[in-house]
Amino acid sequence: MPTKQVDGVTVNYHDVGSGEPIVLIHCSSSSHRQWRGLWELLQDTHRVIAIDMLDWGDTDAWSNPEGSLFADEVGLIHAITSEFDAPLNIVGHSYGGAIAYYLAMTAPQKIKSLTLIEPMLGWILDSANDKKFYDEIRGVAETFWQKFEVSKAEEGINFYFDYWNGEGAWESLDEGLAKYVFAGAEKNYHEFKAIFNGGTDLPGPETFLSPTLLMGGEQSNKPTLRILEILETKFPDARKSLVPGAGHMSPITHSDQVNAIIEEFIRR
Repeated sequence: MPTKQVDGVTVNYHDVGSGEPIVLIHCSSSSHRQWRGLWELLQDTHRVIAIDMLDWGDTDAWSNPEGSLFADEVGLIHAITSEFDAPLNIVGHSYGGAIAYYLAMTAPQKIKSLTLIEPMLGWILDSANDKKFYDEIRGVAETFWQKFEVSKAEEGINFYFDYWNGEGAWESLDEGLAKYVFAGAEKNYHEFKAIFNGGTDLPGPETFLSPTLLMGGEQSNKPTLRILEILETKFPDARKSLVPGAGHMSPITHSDQVNAIIEEFIRR
């Protein structure tokens, strides 16, 4: 698999196929492998780039805590796609959806289409008008921050992992995968900070004119579904699709359905 040096960071990514480019951005505690089914579906007609984001997969850890995490994540994408002539189709899930949103708002001229799967945009929720939703997701973050800061990161991971995946999910996780997730606890800490503070100065979605697909699971957590509702009213060219029976991790638990929707949107 190819790697690229970006400002001293070794970035690992998968690059397959040829044609119009698609960039796939995985969720937190995951890697580019999350998208295997989707790149296999699209690789005959598109060039698909699936990147290991900072501190996940085989990409180096983030080492710039005084800077902007989203800007540094997006910098990896710009570096890897810098030689592409065609505009990009961007797909991002959860925290990866927040990265995709940041990229689209800061470089809209590079984007042909945008797919956001329950993007973690905590700053989109108004702490007054959407108080119950904001408080719920903020509570997940604050519980993790508090546990991490007193060297009880695993308890914090247990809490947020079960919130997104269902009660008992952390305890039943494969040992190797649990070790991988635990090793990324410090990155989780910074990611939670970014989803509340990292996008407050961005242009609004009203300024983004390219087609946008907003996706989620019908059974997902209320705050992320509320974020989709807000975005649907603000993006000029948006369509929304909710996967029946799915939750927040729909690209993994309901990959066939999710991939088919994305394929139809990108090939439209």
